[in-house]
Amino acid sequence: MKINPKKIVIVLLFSAALLSGIVLLFFGIKNSVSLAIKTKDWFEAPGYFRDYSIYDIDDDGETTYRLKYVFYSGGAEYFVETDYGSGVIPEIDSVRTVLYEPENPENAIIKGGTASVTYLTIGFMFTFIPLFMIFCWLWINGKIKVHVNVFDFTAGFLIFAVGELCLYMMGGSAFPWKAFGSMGFLAIIPTLMVVVGIFQMVKTVVNGKKEKK
Repeated sequence: MKINPKKIVIVLLFSAALLSGIVLLFFGIKNSVSLAIKTKDWFEAPGYFRDYSIYDIDDDGETTYRLKYVFYSGGAEYFVETDYGSGVIPEIDSVRTVLYEPENPENAIIKGGTASVTYLTIGFMFTFIPLFMIFCWLWINGKIKVHVNVFDFTAGFLIFAVGELCLYMMGGSAFPWKAFGSMGFLAIIPTLMVVVGIFQMVKTVVNGKKEKK
C-alpha cells in the first residue's frame, strides 16, 4: 500500500487543529463554569473606563492594552482591569458591567472581560473549521445529503457567531446596546455581522425549502 505524504500532512494538521480547539474549549468552558459558580452571589455595578496600560507588543509592533475601569460600592471607589489584551481603547467613561464580591469589593471582574472568553473564541474556531471541512468533503462526495447550501449556511453562522463573540467581549452581553455603551460606534461592526449572519442563514434555509419542492 502506497502512502501519500501529502495526505499524512493534511491529516496531521487537521488533527492538531482539532485537538488544540478541543483543549481550548475545555479550559474555556471549565473556567467559565468555575467563574459563574464563584460569582453567582456577587453584585453588579456599572464600571466606567478610566485608563489603560500596555498588555503586549508583538513582533509586528501591534500593541494590545489592559483596560482599567472604576466602579463604586458603599460610597468607595474601586478599580478593576481586564485580564486580556484589547486592540481597541474605549472612550473615557464608556460603561462595562462589573461583578464584585459584596464583602470585598476589591475582588472584582469585568463581565465578558476575562481570558476564558478568548479561549472559547479561539477554541471554537479551531474546532469548527476542521469539522466543517470534513463535513463539506462528505457532502461533496455524496456521503451526507442535506437540502440547504452548506457553504452559504455555514458562512452565515460564522458571521453571526463572530459578531456575537465580539459583542460579548465588548460589553459582557450578547445584546448590542451593552457593547454600544462600552465601545460606542465601534459596536456597529459586530452588530451588523449578527444581522447579516441571521439573514444569510434564514435565506439559505428558505431557498433550500423552495428547491426541495
